[in-house]
Amino acid sequence: MTQVGGQAAGHLTDVVSAAVTSGEIATYAPEATLSLDEAKVYAVDTDGPTYTSVTIPVAGDYSTVSNLTVLFDYKGEIVQSGETLISRNDAGNFNISNFADGELVKSNDTDLAFMTNAQLVEEADQGTGVTTMGTASTVACVVSVLGVSGAVGYLIVGACAGACTVPVVGTAICVACIGAYAAVGGASITAVASCF
Repeated sequence: MTQVGGQAAGHLTDVVSAAVTSGEIATYAPEATLSLDEAKVYAVDTDGPTYTSVTIPVAGDYSTVSNLTVLFDYKGEIVQSGETLISRNDAGNFNISNFADGELVKSNDTDLAFMTNAQLVEEADQGTGVTTMGTASTVACVVSVLGVSGAVGYLIVGACAGACTVPVVGTAICVACIGAYAAVGGASITAVASCF
Protein backbone atom coordinates (compact mmCIF):
# COMPACT_ATOMS: atom_id res chain seq x y z
CA MET A 1 0.00 0.00 0.00
CA THR A 2 1.19 3.46 -0.90
CA GLN A 3 -0.23 6.65 0.56
CA VAL A 4 -1.92 8.95 -1.95
CA GLY A 5 -1.95 12.70 -1.42
CA GLY A 6 -2.87 15.93 -3.14
CA GLN A 7 -5.98 16.56 -5.21
CA ALA A 8 -6.65 12.86 -5.81
CA ALA A 9 -6.88 12.19 -2.07
CA GLY A 10 -9.05 15.27 -1.53
CA HIS A 11 -11.39 14.28 -4.37
CA LEU A 12 -11.92 10.74 -3.03
CA THR A 13 -12.49 12.05 0.49
CA ASP A 14 -15.13 14.42 -0.92
CA VAL A 15 -16.78 11.49 -2.75
CA VAL A 16 -16.96 9.51 0.52
CA SER A 17 -18.37 12.52 2.39
CA ALA A 18 -21.07 13.03 -0.26
CA ALA A 19 -21.91 9.30 -0.28
CA VAL A 20 -22.35 9.31 3.51
CA THR A 21 -24.51 12.44 3.39
CA SER A 22 -26.71 11.01 0.62
CA GLY A 23 -27.05 7.64 2.35
CA GLU A 24 -25.25 5.74 -0.42
CA ILE A 25 -22.80 4.65 2.29
CA ALA A 26 -24.59 3.59 5.46
CA THR A 27 -22.76 4.31 8.70
CA TYR A 28 -23.59 3.44 12.26
CA ALA A 29 -21.55 6.29 13.74
CA PRO A 30 -23.13 9.74 13.38
CA GLU A 31 -21.83 11.69 10.38
CA ALA A 32 -20.62 14.47 12.71
CA THR A 33 -18.11 12.05 14.30
CA LEU A 34 -16.27 11.46 11.01
CA SER A 35 -12.94 13.33 11.06
CA LEU A 36 -12.80 14.10 7.32
CA ASP A 37 -9.80 16.43 7.71
CA GLU A 38 -7.77 13.45 9.00
CA ALA A 39 -8.65 11.08 6.12
CA LYS A 40 -5.88 8.88 4.75
CA VAL A 41 -5.91 7.61 1.17
CA TYR A 42 -3.91 4.59 -0.02
CA ALA A 43 -3.36 2.74 -3.28
CA VAL A 44 -3.92 -0.93 -2.41
CA ASP A 45 -2.02 -3.39 -4.56
CA THR A 46 -3.41 -6.88 -5.06
CA ASP A 47 -2.59 -9.82 -7.30
CA GLY A 48 -5.21 -8.36 -9.62
CA PRO A 49 -6.30 -4.75 -10.05
CA THR A 50 -5.23 -1.86 -7.84
CA TYR A 51 -7.82 -0.46 -5.46
CA THR A 52 -7.83 2.84 -3.57
CA SER A 53 -8.93 3.12 0.04
CA VAL A 54 -10.10 6.14 2.01
CA THR A 55 -9.93 5.76 5.79
CA ILE A 56 -11.65 8.37 7.95
CA PRO A 57 -11.12 8.26 11.72
CA VAL A 58 -14.28 8.23 13.86
CA ALA A 59 -14.19 10.45 16.96
CA GLY A 60 -16.78 11.27 19.61
CA ASP A 61 -17.50 8.44 22.03
CA TYR A 62 -15.39 6.02 20.00
CA SER A 63 -11.85 4.96 20.76
CA THR A 64 -8.72 5.21 18.67
CA VAL A 65 -8.61 2.86 15.67
CA SER A 66 -12.36 3.47 15.09
CA ASN A 67 -12.79 4.35 11.43
CA LEU A 68 -14.83 4.27 8.25
CA THR A 69 -12.92 2.82 5.29
CA VAL A 70 -14.23 2.91 1.73
CA LEU A 71 -12.64 0.94 -1.09
CA PHE A 72 -12.72 2.16 -4.71
CA ASP A 73 -11.95 0.12 -7.83
CA TYR A 74 -9.73 1.33 -10.68
CA LYS A 75 -12.74 3.07 -12.28
CA GLY A 76 -13.34 5.15 -9.16
CA GLU A 77 -16.48 3.20 -8.21
CA ILE A 78 -17.18 2.33 -4.57
CA VAL A 79 -16.65 -1.41 -4.08
CA GLN A 80 -17.14 -1.82 -0.34
CA SER A 81 -17.32 0.14 2.89
CA GLY A 82 -16.24 -1.05 6.28
CA GLU A 83 -16.74 0.57 9.66
CA THR A 84 -14.92 -0.40 12.84
CA LEU A 85 -16.26 1.14 16.03
CA ILE A 86 -14.47 0.62 19.31
CA SER A 87 -16.38 1.73 22.38
CA ARG A 88 -16.90 1.04 26.07
CA ASN A 89 -19.48 -1.65 26.78
CA ASP A 90 -21.64 -2.19 29.87
CA ALA A 91 -18.99 -4.44 31.43
CA GLY A 92 -16.45 -1.57 31.27
CA ASN A 93 -14.39 -3.22 28.52
CA PHE A 94 -13.47 -2.30 24.97
CA ASN A 95 -16.08 -3.59 22.53
CA ILE A 96 -15.24 -3.91 18.84
CA SER A 97 -18.07 -3.74 16.31
CA ASN A 98 -17.35 -4.34 12.63
CA PHE A 99 -19.74 -3.40 9.83
CA ALA A 100 -19.48 -4.21 6.12
CA ASP A 101 -21.58 -2.09 3.78
CA GLY A 102 -23.65 -0.88 6.73
CA GLU A 103 -24.41 -4.38 8.09
CA LEU A 104 -23.08 -5.65 11.43
CA VAL A 105 -20.55 -8.43 10.80
CA LYS A 106 -19.28 -8.98 14.31
CA SER A 107 -19.44 -7.36 17.74
CA ASN A 108 -17.37 -8.65 20.61
CA ASP A 109 -16.30 -7.84 24.14
CA THR A 110 -12.49 -7.87 24.18
CA ASP A 111 -12.29 -8.51 27.96
CA LEU A 112 -9.76 -5.66 27.97
CA ALA A 113 -10.64 -2.88 30.42
CA PHE A 114 -11.62 0.29 28.59
CA MET A 115 -9.13 3.19 28.54
CA THR A 116 -9.61 6.69 27.21
CA ASN A 117 -7.54 7.81 24.22
CA ALA A 118 -5.40 9.88 26.62
CA GLN A 119 -4.73 6.76 28.72
CA LEU A 120 -3.79 4.81 25.59
CA VAL A 121 -1.29 7.52 24.62
CA GLU A 122 0.12 7.53 28.16
CA GLU A 123 0.49 3.74 28.05
CA ALA A 124 2.37 3.99 24.73
CA ASP A 125 4.67 6.67 26.15
CA GLN A 126 5.48 4.42 29.10
CA GLY A 127 6.01 1.38 26.88
CA THR A 128 3.64 -0.79 28.90
CA GLY A 129 0.75 -3.07 28.15
CA VAL A 130 2.03 -5.98 26.09
CA THR A 131 3.11 -8.36 28.82
CA THR A 132 0.38 -7.40 31.26
CA MET A 133 -2.28 -8.52 28.80
CA GLY A 134 -0.68 -11.89 28.04
CA THR A 135 -0.99 -11.15 24.33
CA ALA A 136 0.05 -13.34 21.45
CA SER A 137 2.97 -12.77 19.11
CA THR A 138 0.73 -11.03 16.53
CA VAL A 139 -0.04 -8.21 18.96
CA ALA A 140 3.63 -7.95 19.99
CA CYS A 141 4.59 -7.68 16.31
CA VAL A 142 2.00 -4.93 15.64
CA VAL A 143 3.19 -3.04 18.74
CA SER A 144 6.79 -3.29 17.57
CA VAL A 145 6.11 -2.23 13.97
CA LEU A 146 3.74 0.66 14.76
CA GLY A 147 5.28 1.78 18.06
CA VAL A 148 1.88 1.81 19.75
CA SER A 149 0.84 0.60 23.18
CA GLY A 150 -0.04 -3.02 23.85
CA ALA A 151 -3.70 -2.07 24.21
CA VAL A 152 -3.77 -0.29 20.83
CA GLY A 153 -1.97 -3.24 19.23
CA TYR A 154 -4.58 -5.55 20.74
CA LEU A 155 -7.40 -3.39 19.36
CA ILE A 156 -5.84 -3.35 15.87
CA VAL A 157 -5.51 -7.14 15.86
CA GLY A 158 -9.05 -7.51 17.23
CA ALA A 159 -10.53 -5.15 14.64
CA CYS A 160 -8.74 -6.87 11.79
CA ALA A 161 -9.31 -10.46 12.87
CA GLY A 162 -12.93 -9.85 13.74
CA ALA A 163 -14.12 -8.71 10.33
CA CYS A 164 -11.99 -10.36 7.69
CA THR A 165 -14.58 -13.00 6.94
CA VAL A 166 -15.99 -10.45 4.44
CA PRO A 167 -13.16 -9.78 1.96
CA VAL A 168 -13.76 -7.87 -1.24
CA VAL A 169 -15.19 -10.29 -3.80
CA GLY A 170 -12.44 -12.08 -5.71
CA THR A 171 -9.59 -10.79 -3.53
CA ALA A 172 -7.99 -11.33 -0.17
CA ILE A 173 -8.43 -7.63 0.68
CA CYS A 174 -9.97 -6.98 4.07
CA VAL A 175 -11.35 -3.46 4.41
CA ALA A 176 -11.34 -3.71 8.23
CA CYS A 177 -7.59 -4.45 8.24
CA ILE A 178 -6.83 -1.58 5.88
CA GLY A 179 -8.81 0.73 8.16
CA ALA A 180 -7.13 -0.52 11.34
CA TYR A 181 -3.64 0.02 9.90
CA ALA A 182 -4.44 3.36 8.31
CA ALA A 183 -6.13 4.71 11.44
CA VAL A 184 -2.80 4.67 13.26
CA GLY A 185 -0.47 5.06 10.26
CA GLY A 186 3.17 5.91 10.51
CA ALA A 187 4.58 2.58 9.27
CA SER A 188 4.62 0.37 6.24
CA ILE A 189 1.26 -1.31 5.82
CA THR A 190 3.11 -4.29 4.37
CA ALA A 191 5.20 -4.57 7.54
CA VAL A 192 2.06 -4.53 9.68
CA ALA A 193 0.35 -7.06 7.42
CA SER A 194 3.32 -9.41 7.83
CA CYS A 195 2.47 -9.63 11.55
CA PHE A 196 -0.67 -11.56 10.61
